[in-house]
Amino acid sequence: MVTQMIDSAGALEAVVRHATELEDDYDDIAPILTALAACGDSTLVPRLHEALDRFLDEQNCYGRDLIAGILAGIQGQAALPALLRASARDLGDDQDSLTGDIIDLLHTNKTAARPTVLELATDGTPELRRAGLWALGFVVEAQDVELLAAAAADADPQVRSVAIGSIPNPAGDDRAFQVLVMALRDLDDQVRMSAVSRLGYTARADAVAPLAALAADPDPQVRSMVAYALGQLRKVEATPTLLRLRHDPDRHVRENAPEALGSVGGTAAVDALLLIAGDDDPLLRAQAARALAKAVDSDPRIPPQLTTLAQDDEPAVRAATISGPVSTDSVRSRWASLVVGLANDPDPVVRQRVAVAARRLVPDDASEILHRYASDADPTVRRVADAWRWRR
Repeated sequence: MVTQMIDSAGALEAVVRHATELEDDYDDIAPILTALAACGDSTLVPRLHEALDRFLDEQNCYGRDLIAGILAGIQGQAALPALLRASARDLGDDQDSLTGDIIDLLHTNKTAARPTVLELATDGTPELRRAGLWALGFVVEAQDVELLAAAAADADPQVRSVAIGSIPNPAGDDRAFQVLVMALRDLDDQVRMSAVSRLGYTARADAVAPLAALAADPDPQVRSMVAYALGQLRKVEATPTLLRLRHDPDRHVRENAPEALGSVGGTAAVDALLLIAGDDDPLLRAQAARALAKAVDSDPRIPPQLTTLAQDDEPAVRAATISGPVSTDSVRSRWASLVVGLANDPDPVVRQRVAVAARRLVPDDASEILHRYASDADPTVRRVADAWRWRR
């Protein structure tokens, strides 16, 4: 049923013309897009499908996204097959808008979405199968593990990688856990990275050993992900591996390892971080500051060390003592004196960091700090403070 009195056919032609000629700004067409998506005029559906196919053939990702949004608004769940098939066509963009529309439809009614998703997930065309396997991750059920296990052994490495990303939560599912562990041996780097990432969120102690075995992986991106995943597990058994990765030949691996040590905590991890905090290299001291904040509630040696780092000669180190706490769940009052003490720091980068962190770490002092920063000598501090001043 048409819910808005608009010339829907004329409005659609205006959208197609806009996406083709690109003569107008998006702001000019936005009200028409909103009205079309809400109009409920199902007579537009054939024309919308024609326009979608046209834009896909022309590799016009902008037009594709506009039409997909209208289709999703008018058809709802019935638009899902067309949108998933559109996503299977690689137009060289990030598909952010299209992906958002698809995820909204998947979340609206997971039960209704599953038949469409499962049909594509078993399609013989690799592109369509990948689209279905990706979507399955948003509506997955424990019973899908065998389908995904089969896909994880597919000849196409992209299919295998997507399948691993959609595996049901392996925290309490031994079969799903097994599939991920097997994928750690895959010949493709992206598949191994997908498996490592998924294992990092299992909270299973038995994930430490298979992840640690990849600390010598030939791909530095895999090793970097191993460090991150071990940190996510928060198991002290990961400490020896993370200490080795601290000396990895790749810079990104070396940077991830201290962060992970902070997440793991424990005496050995904190000992290593305290040693780094005294290094001559300010970049290492900054890493230590961020990492120590993650473990601040676990060791009485950390607060005084952070106080020392907050007085470091290097602005980057002082700024890092604020960056760390923002990403933790530590008691906010613990950081009050440190943040307030840096609010008048002579370096604008430090003040910018205070502006971003104030509402989270020192809510009682945030309004006064941000009000004062509104007239700061540094324009970036003023801009950041203004952006955060009205947030809650």
